[in-house]
Amino acid sequence: MLLWPYRRAMRRLVLLLVFASTLAAAEPERGKLVENVAARNDATQTYTLYLPSSYDAAKKYPALVILDPRGRGTVAAKVFRPAAEEYGWILVSSNQTRSDGEWEPNVKALRAIMPDVTSRYATDPRRIYATGFSGTAMVAWHLGITTGALAGVIGVGGRNIPDMPPEKFNFAHYGFSGDEDFNNRDMRDVEAILDREHQVPHRFASFPGTHQWIGVEEARAALGWMELVAMADGKRPRDEALIERLYAADVAAAAALEAAGRRVDALQRYRDISRTFESLHDVSALRRAIARLTDDPAVAREREETAKWAAFEQDYVTTVLSRIPQLFATIRGQHLPPVPTFTQELRIADLQKRATRPGLEGTTARRLLEAVFGQFNAYLPKQLFERHEYALALALFTVARNIHDDRPNNWYNLATAHARLGQTKKALDALEKAISLGWTDRTAIANDEDFTSLRKEPRFKKLTAK
Repeated sequence: MLLWPYRRAMRRLVLLLVFASTLAAAEPERGKLVENVAARNDATQTYTLYLPSSYDAAKKYPALVILDPRGRGTVAAKVFRPAAEEYGWILVSSNQTRSDGEWEPNVKALRAIMPDVTSRYATDPRRIYATGFSGTAMVAWHLGITTGALAGVIGVGGRNIPDMPPEKFNFAHYGFSGDEDFNNRDMRDVEAILDREHQVPHRFASFPGTHQWIGVEEARAALGWMELVAMADGKRPRDEALIERLYAADVAAAAALEAAGRRVDALQRYRDISRTFESLHDVSALRRAIARLTDDPAVAREREETAKWAAFEQDYVTTVLSRIPQLFATIRGQHLPPVPTFTQELRIADLQKRATRPGLEGTTARRLLEAVFGQFNAYLPKQLFERHEYALALALFTVARNIHDDRPNNWYNLATAHARLGQTKKALDALEKAISLGWTDRTAIANDEDFTSLRKEPRFKKLTAK
């Protein structure tokens, strides 16, 4: 996922940010998500806008640029809306950003919406932030590194790759990842690098879930933390009541972790709080808690358990997942049955057994199953479809279904492979299952070339009319 092709475009974006002129604009409705706002310098680029109820064009407000990996501007903006209202932030959420494909759509979207952010609304130029999920988290990182225009980034479920080394982060960073997200390890690596560098304010949190956006509460925590960082940096006035409220909430969360027996997580949270509040609040009580937990033998035992399952995860990635290309060659060359071969070689049964167990063993196994599912349900079949290897793609989708048989996107993908192979009944059965599990994207079905062979089928017409 290299970003070199659009570095020049990013430099042009810097110039747009510097020279964007302030233009008079009709006042959008406050306190409401306004959909499909066209960017001024490119009407093909649209976004969902949110202006807080307190918005006054004569004042200045922090602004959050939201980059959803599927261009779902409103869906992503809804996550941040409650916090934006509470803290008085502007939201600009693109409808054209994308992940797992060409990067040009992201460049085009940023070129169009960033001048709107800086000149169309009453934005504080010192407090422009960005957030992205999965591939667009990396777009947000790159935007900050190359333009120097961001005060902070909320990165969710991204990957640690050489193009955006955390050592070059020039913005505050709050990282998130689902504890079963296949990119969780990468996000923890990003945090570890930032922790070693100590160059920018940073924090990381896992949340219950897989590869997905954060929820409303995580968004509220992230914006609240950015408010604290802005106060510490002198980018906004101190608010003693807000400092006290956020401090108390942070300490209570750390104490809850400790009470639940998660001493290592509690220790990290206390350290994070101390770092955040060291110039804003008395942190002597935190230092005592940190010293107490640091000397606790239970923490040492937890660390050993964490290291054990981290090593298990790393070994699986390097010795099992890395062999997938070799398995493809073996299956093609020896005509082996692909589903049993992949299931055995990837140790699916062992991971599924471990996934039922409590603690780090279960979490690690579920995360690795998510990694296999993601590769077999999305990334690898895409390459196979491009090569017209539909039977092998169907095998991958089948392995993915055997891991999670309740995911509508997997059943949809199974339908596309069956349709390409001329297996009409199986394709319609899979499509019906996808719809029954919650697939609602009628436009995707209507425009999907994989379903060309099904369009005249009466059952297909009935399914798409649901």
